[in-house]
Parts: sequence; structure tokens; C-alpha cells
Amino acid sequence: MTEKKILNAHGIRKTYRSGQDTLLILDDVSLTLYPGDFVSLMGASGSGKSTFLNILGTMDAPDSGHVFIHGTDTVNLKESELADFRRNHIGFVFQFHYLLPEFSICENVAMPLMIAGESRTRALKSALELMDYLGIAERRNHFPAEISGGEKQRAAICRALIAQPDIILADEPTGNLDRETGNHVLNLFQKINRDLKQCFFLVTHDESIGAIASRQYLLKDANLIEKKGEAVS
Repeated sequence: MTEKKILNAHGIRKTYRSGQDTLLILDDVSLTLYPGDFVSLMGASGSGKSTFLNILGTMDAPDSGHVFIHGTDTVNLKESELADFRRNHIGFVFQFHYLLPEFSICENVAMPLMIAGESRTRALKSALELMDYLGIAERRNHFPAEISGGEKQRAAICRALIAQPDIILADEPTGNLDRETGNHVLNLFQKINRDLKQCFFLVTHDESIGAIASRQYLLKDANLIEKKGEAVS
């Protein structure tokens, strides 16, 4: 590809101590993401998928290696700089929605903009536009306890998109949903990727979910292996 890179992770190594043993989680792993990419990472439970996602998202640091996002080596950023960097460049969608129960759905979606200093009025307007795009605008004044699991995850996706991030990192985003609702969420990911050219990095243990991506990888024995084959549309 000749497009400008969004993310370039190079030579990532990560180990953990377990008693007297040292567990090798990632062994010289490298990955590049481009605008409009849809990349999935599969692997067995405990293989290190979430660890790799957390390193890409600056939530964890590698023992060695570098993660460049738009040319910034995030490994060298100070802890005090990372929160702002994540807010400006990265959106997260997790298995659990992590919506704040005391705020309305629209307020939850708007929260990253308000934290960044955007006026409440403009932040809520942007949130409502996204919620309309993803089909939950009618839930804007409801609270998290009052909506379904699928609607909560849609709200979480809106929140991840609200600051127009360069990349969305999704860690088992359908793991807490039934199959039908999970498929609706995956369809939304494909719609967002297609319509907005949003870059996605999706972590899952389910090969049928990972197969929706245009590029698919397997993490096995601390190594990243590209899977050959066509994505499922």
C-alpha cells in the first residue's frame, strides 16, 4: 500500500512473570494499519490478543519495540501525555460498554468531547448526529439501565467515534451479546468502515467474527501470523 500509515508497530516484545517463570506473550511482533483498514486478530484465550491491543492503544507498554501513530512514538510519551493522545487519536470498544449510569445515553456519547473542552451544546449536538446515524437517537434521554444490551453497545460505538479517531480498537465487542445482536454490531462496524473509511482493529477468539475483516491475523505462540483468504462480506 502507498497510503500514509495510521499506525506502525515494530518489534513489539512483551513478557510477564508467573512465579519463577517468564512467559513470552509477544515476540518481535510488527503490524501496520492504514486509513480504511479493517483488520482482525484472532487467537485462543490467553494468547496475548488483548495485551497486543492494549499496547497499540497505549494502555500498556511493551518491554521493547515501538508503536508509531501518525509518526508519534507513543512508547516514549509521558503518562501525563497519553490520556490526551488517546482521546485525540484512538477510540475503544470493549466487551462491556462502560457507560456511566448517572448520565443519559446522549451525555455518555458526548462525554469525550466535553472532557476535551467542547461546549455541552455542541458536544450533545454531535452526539445526537452520531446516534441518529447508528439508529439510537430515540434513546438519547434514556439512561443505561433503561436500554438493551445491543443499544448500549451502539452507544459505546458512538462514544468511540465522537472525537473522529484515527483508529478504533475493538476488544471482543460482541462477547457479551447474543449472536443476533452481535451480528447487528458487526454489521455496524462494516457500515462505519465502508461509509466513513474508519480504520478498525478487531480482537476476537471467534473465527467467524474475525472473518469479516479484510485482513486477518492469528496470534499463536507469541507470533503474529497473517491468515490468507477472503473476507466475508
